[in-house]
This record gives sequence, structure tokens and C-alpha cells, in this order.
Amino acid sequence: CPENQLVHLNSIGSSCEVVITPHVSVVRFGDAFNATCNASGSEIQGMGWESPDFNTPFKEGISSLRLQIDKVQVWKIDPICYATPFEGDQCTEIPNIIVYQSPTSVSISQSLDGIGPMREGQLYRIECEIRNVAPTSRLSVIWYIQNESIYEERFESSSHLPETVSSFLNMTANRSHDRSKIWCEAKLDFRPEGESPVLTPSVLHRLTVLYAPVCSEPANETLKIPPSGNVTLNCSAIGNPKPSYDWRYPENLPNTAINGDHSIRTLTFALQGVYTCNVSNSQGNTIKYFILEEAESKTSILNRRLGRFGKWKDGCFCR
Repeated sequence: CPENQLVHLNSIGSSCEVVITPHVSVVRFGDAFNATCNASGSEIQGMGWESPDFNTPFKEGISSLRLQIDKVQVWKIDPICYATPFEGDQCTEIPNIIVYQSPTSVSISQSLDGIGPMREGQLYRIECEIRNVAPTSRLSVIWYIQNESIYEERFESSSHLPETVSSFLNMTANRSHDRSKIWCEAKLDFRPEGESPVLTPSVLHRLTVLYAPVCSEPANETLKIPPSGNVTLNCSAIGNPKPSYDWRYPENLPNTAINGDHSIRTLTFALQGVYTCNVSNSQGNTIKYFILEEAESKTSILNRRLGRFGKWKDGCFCR
């Protein structure tokens, strides 16, 4: 019978009925347990509880009998409450009792230690080991990256004994995972019979993902050289490991950088041409080009605008 259903074993023609309260129980291994059996119907001669592990002897002259277990030390409890009427057949009932144990440990440490730093684009298989949990038929494992649930796995088993099981997460490493928190959580869910699920999380770990650099600003930039001649070239990039920068100026131009940050170059008396920044680390490289052009002078701008209406000749403006 399904776990959430009462089991009535009242004999055909029985003149009594027994009801157990609570009819469904969830009890942790090692805790105390009690239930009360009430009989109704014709006159009851007496009642008792019968079980391979917990017996309450038959008592006469009662219609209610309590089963008290000070410490549950078996993984499957099937006590039978029975009532014997003066006339007719005996009536019985078996309560639904779920005995559980939270995992003694939930861990992804060994799996991550064996993987080490990840590389972007590669597929990895991470193991979450759940030790000594029961019953696994009520177990699911939830995987988290940051605070987002990304995968849940449910288990099926007919065993009532504690088992050690593993859940596996297949993930393709991405730069967005770098320095993210990852963990798994074991959940024993007894609903609708029980209350809130019993949760056991693993220790949090931080992922390390190696990836090639990418520039923060646009790949290429075209800049105008102002009258002052000062131009700042920003080649800032992110990558893991931290990238290095190699600059190349147009031929026959001196290196006039005065900024100590290799990702940013401040040029004094900049000249037009193509300036190249090569950003690299152990995972790859990217190149950014800066095209510097002379800015148009104020006189040139004025002449271009006046040219729509006429032109200067012999010191005067002619249409």
C-alpha cells in the first residue's frame, strides 16, 4: 500500500473498528515515538499492540491503548494494534511510520579538489556525496551556483536502511562562474505526511575558471588628437589569470607613455597612426587597435562652413 494510506485489517464480519492517532508519523532514528489506538463498536474485551520489536501486552477492559517507544532503534516499524470484542472477529490496524536519518555528511570537496582550476568551455562532472541517509526514497539533491538552483536529482529506492549515494552535476565552465559559490543540498521530503523538509547543505566552495582576456571597451577605437596633443588609450581587459599588455606604436615613433598602468597609455604630443595593444594570458589573447587622427583646426572648420556661401580672396570674402 502507498505510504500515505492507512492500513485497515478489520476482518469481514468484525463488530469493532480501531483507529490509530496519529495515523501517519515521521520519526527520526533514535528519537521517541508514541501513538494511541482507539477501538469502537460493540463491547471490547481488550486491546494490545503486537510487533517483532515493540510489544504492549493484551489488556482487558479498555478501549484505548497507547504505544510508547522511548528510542526508535529499528529502520522499519510495523506494530499492529488489535482489539478483541466479546463477540465477532478481532479487528486490527497498522500505522504508517517513516523512520529517517539525516546524512552524516554532504560533500563536494573531494570532487572539486580533484578537478582544480577549470578552463572555460570545458565540460566537468562534479560529485556530491551524501553519506548514511535514510530513506533514500524520500531524498533529492539540489545544486546551487550563487543563490540559484540549477539542478535537482531525485532518488528511488525500496530500502529502509541508511545508504550512501552520489549526485552528479555536469557543467560547462564559463567565465561567469569564476569566483562563484557552489554547493549541494540534501533534502528529505516527507510531505504530505510530514512537515517541512529536512535540509542538509554541503560546505560552500568557490569556483576558479581560467579564461582568455576580453577588453572592457570596444574592440577598436578611432580617436581625434586634440590641440594639446595628449591622448589616453584605454586597453583595460579582464581575464584569469590576470592579463599582461604589449603595446606597439606606429613605426619611427618613440614610446611617450607616462602612465604606469600597462592597460592605459597616456600619450603626450601624440601623432596620427595605428597603435596596437596585445592583451594575453595563459588562456589566449586579444588585440585592440587605436586609430589616431589629427583633429580639424578651428580655421579649417570656419573655412569649411563659409565655403558654403563663398570664399576668401585678396583679404575679403567674396560670394
